[in-house]
Amino acid sequence: MQWAHFSDDGFDFTQGKTDKPLWIPLTDRLREHLAGYERGEGTVVTNAKGQSVSYRIVAEEMRAIKKKMEHEKAGYYKTHGLRKNATIELYLAGCDDEMVKAVTGHSGVEMLKKYGGPIRQRELAKRAQEARNQMERSKTET
Repeated sequence: MQWAHFSDDGFDFTQGKTDKPLWIPLTDRLREHLAGYERGEGTVVTNAKGQSVSYRIVAEEMRAIKKKMEHEKAGYYKTHGLRKNATIELYLAGCDDEMVKAVTGHSGVEMLKKYGGPIRQRELAKRAQEARNQMERSKTET
């Protein structure tokens, strides 16, 4: 990705698998992280010499960072699974299928079901039961 793809609000890119253009808003965490870098005209992720890096190099760096992490689920996250990780985090944040697809670029629900699996079901069930509880509360209040 090039710095030209980034604005203060988000970034544009074309998804590799589907060739689908997307615009993704920045998370607060990413916005804060990027604020520490001078935006140039080249590639965002580079090595110490300012050269673009390969997927393999990024994966190796991520594995090294995960080994140092004290988070109980650090080993759960995979470089290849960043899209899956985003899917899971979005469901945990209470997003619905359409919101998740808008960020991850999935075109259908099948991969969301695969990636989100039990988390998707659990979050949907919690929302459904809360709606049911609200309905029951409104019956007793009238």
